Order: sequence, then structure tokens, then C-alpha cells
Amino acid sequence: MKILLNKHITIIRRRACMLAGIAVAGMTVVSCSSPSVSEQKADLEQAQALIERSDYRSAQSICDEIRQFQAKGETRDAKVLGRLSILYMKLSDAGEHEENIEYAYQCFLEAYSADSVAAHEYYNSLSIDEMPQGVLLAGIVRNTIRIPDMEEPDSVAVK
Repeated sequence: MKILLNKHITIIRRRACMLAGIAVAGMTVVSCSSPSVSEQKADLEQAQALIERSDYRSAQSICDEIRQFQAKGETRDAKVLGRLSILYMKLSDAGEHEENIEYAYQCFLEAYSADSVAAHEYYNSLSIDEMPQGVLLAGIVRNTIRIPDMEEPDSVAVK
């Protein structure tokens, strides 16, 4: 009888450990899930405040994290990507990380890819303080993307 009781207790302990492991794994998955768009927007406002206080390292970390969430495609939002592109331009202005212009460029393109109307609205509503970064970024994009209708012909037609 005592042996049967010990086996039963062992089985119960194994099941309890297995259930605890499943619960921990479930909590890990939940904690690793992407933040909502509103949470990302709030984080971007925090990054903006950090840039204003010259805490570029912390702002960079926030921007990089949000860019990774947006790249997954689960919660791609044109306005978040647009805001992110401007913050990367500001970080680039501060001399932080050479790749920030490339990140800004990618975010700009992804914003238009996600929702061109929302992206257009975002960039048209930039504040006067952010206009230089927006104009520079738009110029970079315009100079690197060749649109066939806008290219100059290789030869001049002779009549």
C-alpha cells in the first residue's frame, strides 16, 4: 500500500511540475508578444523626450525595439513607422549610429507600404521642428528610388 501511495504522489508531483512548466512557458510567450500600437506610440513619445534630454542611448534602444516589432509585420502601423523614421533622423543628427539614416529610410518605405494614405497624412502633419528631418528623408528616398516615368531619356528625339 505504501509503495502505491508513493507512486501516486510521484505521478502527482510530475504532473504539477509539468503544469508549472507549461504555465511559465505561457507567461514567457505573453511577455514576449508585441506591444499594442498605442503602447508603441507612447514609447515613441518617451524616445522623443529622451532625445530632447540628450539621452540618445536610451532613445536608440526604444526605437530599435519598436522597429523590430514593426518588422515582424504583426502590428505594422504607418504612423508608428513614420514617427520612428523621424526619430531615427534625429538620432542621426545627434551623431548616434551611422545606420540610423538607413533605418529611417526603411521605416519611411514601410510606412507607405503599410498604409500610404496614413503615411502621407503623417508626413504632411509634421511640426515645424520636425520638418527638416522629414524633408531630408523624403529627399533621400526620392534620390534613391528610380521611378521610370520620371527618369530622363537616354537620348533626345530628333525631328
